[in-house]
Amino acid sequence: MRYQLHALAPLTKILWLDGILGAGTALPALFIYGYASRFLGLPVSVVLIIAVVTLAYAAFALSLARRQAPPAVLVRFLIYANWVWTGISVLWLIFFIHVVTLYGAAFLVLQVLVVAGLALVESRYLRLTGGMQARKT
Repeated sequence: MRYQLHALAPLTKILWLDGILGAGTALPALFIYGYASRFLGLPVSVVLIIAVVTLAYAAFALSLARRQAPPAVLVRFLIYANWVWTGISVLWLIFFIHVVTLYGAAFLVLQVLVVAGLALVESRYLRLTGGMQARKT
């Protein structure tokens, strides 16, 4: 089974959005992680992990957005990674719900919704093509 991209122009816009949102979240958190930790009610280590991973996602999404035709396998990887990050964010929300501030809970819920939404929208531009090729004997 192979995947093929279709409607590259809208996909590219979504990839730019993915990268810009990620960078817009990660960079401030990296610069003010101590304050962000207190404001959100999350441990500093969690804020730093979120910031670093989000920055990595942003860089990857932006690298795909800059390509004229990003490889479908890399877009698929980004989609799967977004789903994994969504799951991790849900677990953090469950684990830290008793210590986060209202802002921290809102941040984690928004992270789940935005990242899952990006994964859903990006997956709309992947199409499964072909099937298993019959072997010649």
